[in-house]
Amino acid sequence: MRYNSWGTAMDFQSAVRYIESLSIQGWRLGNARFEALLEQIGSPHLQYPCIHITGTNGKGSTTAMMSAILRAAGYRVGTYTSPHVFDIRERVVLDGEPISREAFTEGVAYLRPHIERLADTEHGLTTEFEIKTALAFWAFAQAQVDIAVLEVGVGGRMDATNVITPEASIIVSIGLDHQDRLGPTHRDIAYEKAGIIKSGRPVVSGAAHPDAIEMIARVAEARGAPLYRVIRAEPAGESLADGFVYTPLPSPTDSAVRVRRGDWELALQPALIGDYQRHNAACAAATATLLRERGYAIPDAAIEQGIREARLPGRLQVVAESPRVVLDGAHNPDAAAVLARAVPRLFKYQRLILVLGMLTPHEPADTLRHLLPLADSAVFTPIDNPRTHTAETLLQSAQEWIASKPTRAPRTLLIAANPQDAFQRALSLAEPDDLVLITGSFYLVGAWNT
Repeated sequence: MRYNSWGTAMDFQSAVRYIESLSIQGWRLGNARFEALLEQIGSPHLQYPCIHITGTNGKGSTTAMMSAILRAAGYRVGTYTSPHVFDIRERVVLDGEPISREAFTEGVAYLRPHIERLADTEHGLTTEFEIKTALAFWAFAQAQVDIAVLEVGVGGRMDATNVITPEASIIVSIGLDHQDRLGPTHRDIAYEKAGIIKSGRPVVSGAAHPDAIEMIARVAEARGAPLYRVIRAEPAGESLADGFVYTPLPSPTDSAVRVRRGDWELALQPALIGDYQRHNAACAAATATLLRERGYAIPDAAIEQGIREARLPGRLQVVAESPRVVLDGAHNPDAAAVLARAVPRLFKYQRLILVLGMLTPHEPADTLRHLLPLADSAVFTPIDNPRTHTAETLLQSAQEWIASKPTRAPRTLLIAANPQDAFQRALSLAEPDDLVLITGSFYLVGAWNT
């Protein structure tokens, strides 16, 4: 049992409940309040160097790879990611292991009186994401990490993580997501994500859309930040000035890649599966070489080892066999499109049974058009989250898509009362040689074993 400075008893479950109680504040973009909180607790985020990572898709995988590379190079590493899949402690990782329940509880107990004191000022109450981020900064300082790798929550410019001056920034990708917060176009979203670029610090960009490329280059130039693009090139002879080129290599995981810049090149075999991991691995490897130029001891062997050992739940994760059950948190159209291409390439199966749950403001039709053509059957479910789409809404969207595209549609469409019911319905439909794909949200994926 831990006590905060006001003498209130707190155990792990009460610490989690306290964090969740702040969800009524939602997401607030802007950092004046958060910076005030960090100042109250001694500015732990300034006590170690950081790597800062954003992107519409791929930022979680790239964060995991970057962290693993640094650990393989012998550094003590703190890693902050979101959302978690199975356990809230996944968000705050110390040297590859989730923060202990005891340290988690101690951190929340320490932060609570500061948060409540701040609530009585013009700043108001801290948000759920802010306390999670503050907990990570505090934990990394307590553990005396050599370096921290931080994944942005949403966007970049106004995100709570954007209170640091990183050693390097990574913008993995730019797609149309969170448009209600970040703006309607690739240019708008690129501007928000480019907010993590800091003066004089290198930035690696994997953006592919021309408007996003232009915006990121403009922000980097304005801030005097060296910009290094990462592009996929076939054939291998293509080159890129001031950047990195990667080409696919054959592999059973569909993720092996060769990365090169000038005379330097390195072949990598990610443990994470799927063609899109080639791009993420290239972004992480590129950043590692730039850190090396800044004085960090990161040999090629550490890059190879880190990429090979990095793991992350909920990304094409196989959790059962006969029938095979695959979890993937694809939650926007770009991620769904990549998933739809990856599944038939990576897995052999007779039929695919889709289990789908989604949150607003994502539009179901934009995701369903990629996934429904794969499915023999589909089960739709709400998620235990106030932003959930109802199963009926998902079903209606699927029926509307089928009416317009009747050539390839699931034979069976079902609704379930909750994720557990959906999983059971899908498993009851499946034969041993079938594949059950659970996707649409990390919150749904996280319900698999609850």
